[in-house]
Amino acid sequence: MVFEPRLRQGLALLALALSAAFIGDAVNRALWANAALGGLVCLILFAYLMSGDRAAATLPPASAPTGHSDPVHVFLDQIPLPLISLAPGGMPQAVNRAARALFETDDAIVRGREALLSALTPPNEPRLDLFGRRYALTLNEVQTEDGAFRLATLTDVQSEIYRVEAATLRDTLQVLGHEIMNSLTPISSLADIARDYLSPMSGEAADHARDALTTLSRRSASLTRFIDAYRALARLPAPQLQPVHPGRLVEDVLSFFTRNPAMADIRFDLEIEAGVPWVALDEAQVGQALINIITNAVEATESNAGLRQVSVRVSHTPHDVVIRIADNGEGIAESVRAGLFMTFTTTKPHGSGTGLNLARQIALAHGGNLGLLDEPSASTVFAFTFPVTG
Repeated sequence: MVFEPRLRQGLALLALALSAAFIGDAVNRALWANAALGGLVCLILFAYLMSGDRAAATLPPASAPTGHSDPVHVFLDQIPLPLISLAPGGMPQAVNRAARALFETDDAIVRGREALLSALTPPNEPRLDLFGRRYALTLNEVQTEDGAFRLATLTDVQSEIYRVEAATLRDTLQVLGHEIMNSLTPISSLADIARDYLSPMSGEAADHARDALTTLSRRSASLTRFIDAYRALARLPAPQLQPVHPGRLVEDVLSFFTRNPAMADIRFDLEIEAGVPWVALDEAQVGQALINIITNAVEATESNAGLRQVSVRVSHTPHDVVIRIADNGEGIAESVRAGLFMTFTTTKPHGSGTGLNLARQIALAHGGNLGLLDEPSASTVFAFTFPVTG
């Protein structure tokens, strides 16, 4: 069956629109493999449309300007994955809105150009590290009457990498906790039994033995509580995502501290950058993560002789929302900073380290991260990042 060119293009445009909707749904659900597949389908459909007849056979090297009225470019602009074009001997161009936002350009790509050119030039790598994130690269070569050009789609897989890291750590904690608890329980029980056997005995040797067993029993109980705290990390439920404005969430969390009379001597500063987008978050989980880090910041200033200050700043980039929590406390020693996020690490004399680790696990489960920054403006600065998915 042969279709007229206009009908053929109309059907292809309809398929392109459905593919764009499929990609949008996949991105919202963080199904990156599905999003990449949808991107590949869009590239094929786009190549088909561009080669369908002479009028549509050329994609100008300068790409589509913002506000282009061509239906093809209207559909491409709705696709949440960045699309890039590269003509032979030319420079990479941002094809759609997602690409323009990622590379902060209306046309020719300057920011990140070298890394992108390297990825688009054979032999191609299936991945690209760009702006601190990792992207899967899907490439398609389009032949037209004016020559060949390359079309690439970028799929942000950094969120998936973080999820795998979080799942791996939870599995490790679960296994370690189970094995350690299996050993600790009989040790503690045997220590108590041995102490009971020694109770009727007298003498210096018996007293030393009872003291040793009491210490062993007490340390076993303490270690059991410690392991139980970490096993709670392994049972962290999957986040229930919904649109949340990070600025409003931070304001709500910070109000718990500013309204506390016991913290009247602490200065809390809040700055929310204009234009911070809504992001998909589990409000309860992220709220708890923020409380943990702000609590740590408050405790870090306890030894200050003068002003005690905690500052929170909410900002954003084209692909992330960033929440920085800074304090003017005594800071974290260099010997501790390198391994601060390793399991079972804490800076507190009697801490288990679960507060900081839990906060990071929550961030990772959202496709983001929690890191310790080196900034001269404050003694300690922690920063949450959460991805902007659309």
